Amino acid sequence: MSEPNSVKGTLFKEKLNAVAIKYRDCPPEDLVVSVCLNRINEYLKDDKNIVLIGSSLGGLLAAKTAIVNPYVKYLILLNPAIIPPFVDISKVQGLPHRILVEMKDKRLFEQRLESKIFILVGTMDDSVPNSWPIEFAKSQEAVVRFLQDDHSFTQNMSRLPGIIIDVLEEKH
Repeated sequence: MSEPNSVKGTLFKEKLNAVAIKYRDCPPEDLVVSVCLNRINEYLKDDKNIVLIGSSLGGLLAAKTAIVNPYVKYLILLNPAIIPPFVDISKVQGLPHRILVEMKDKRLFEQRLESKIFILVGTMDDSVPNSWPIEFAKSQEAVVRFLQDDHSFTQNMSRLPGIIIDVLEEKH
């Protein structure tokens, strides 16, 4: 549900000089993951030093991008919707089954990404189960930081740019 002009997107543009990649132009329920990935990869094709910040589905897309793009140096993932292989997607609520099938990618748990990975997990996230990013972090030996917050990091929104700057300067 996030988009480039959301509070988080605007904050990241202002404080981090981040550039939003518009990966979809359809309602969330019509999303096609492969089309989103093609758009992201097309946008990044000439960049050789990439830092991707992704929240929720954007976190999944960032990780899937890093599988095929060796120039992704850092992944900063906020409550990433990365579904572990053992999850029965028929029991996952909130997204069409077709999208969940395309989201689930065992390569994210079997193939070691070259990127440095930092994950922020909101302990009160009611959209992405905490176990999902934790399992991904274990498989990738990623750094994880927990914040007492919801899926959108509502309570810590203003702190997010500083946390990300610290990560990029390796102060975690």
